[in-house]
Amino acid sequence: MADPVAERFSAAAHRYDSAAQIQRRAAGLFDAWLADQGLVTPSCIAEIGCGTGMLTRLLVERYRDATLHVTDLAPRMVELCRAALPPSPRLHYAVSDGRDPVFEPAPDWIVSAMCFQWFDPLLPVLRHHMAHAKVLAFSLVLDGSFSAWRKAHEAAGLSAGLQAFPDYDELRRMCETLGISRVRSHRISLTESHADGLCFAKGLREIGASQPRPGHAPVNLRPVLRRLEQGLAVNYEIGFFCLESA
Repeated sequence: MADPVAERFSAAAHRYDSAAQIQRRAAGLFDAWLADQGLVTPSCIAEIGCGTGMLTRLLVERYRDATLHVTDLAPRMVELCRAALPPSPRLHYAVSDGRDPVFEPAPDWIVSAMCFQWFDPLLPVLRHHMAHAKVLAFSLVLDGSFSAWRKAHEAAGLSAGLQAFPDYDELRRMCETLGISRVRSHRISLTESHADGLCFAKGLREIGASQPRPGHAPVNLRPVLRRLEQGLAVNYEIGFFCLESA
């Protein structure tokens, strides 16, 4: 049976680069933050959830001697990522579920940008990756994101169908239970302006991120959209995490 997440992101792949402006900004900030952590330069990196290659291109440029295993659950995303980069013997591509892959040889680093928020439960995913790499570094969307969209639903007496995102402090405490040598983290807030609520909803669909949370029943969005006709500024609360093995 086809994975619905893979199907949704594959369907959005051809328009992802033009629509995912926040993801592009966040990838650049995450790459720069990770480079400032004083880590030993890796010889092998595995990337989880490459998408169309926003972070991949930065890793290829920054770590020019490293081998990269580039993966995504969505086959079309992997195809477009491969097409966006010059052929190189140090780049290896694969369609893979990011929750529990095993790479041979084991990478020094496993990295991921704006993907881990889709993994629920997250703790076993973190345990798996820390058992197979010296460093696990990831960014993800945090609780508190999309507050204007949520408030418009509340004002209309409705519940937004957005996924539940991790709480920053709780996630840091979770990471600290893994028995690893060091956890470093940082949080940022980015804002994206939309002409109205419908543009925001369409934007989520265009990047493949419109899947509602489990058990959510569709609601009539008209009263929500009426409250957002004059536009809205959508906040993205984003966490950067870097975990080092003992």
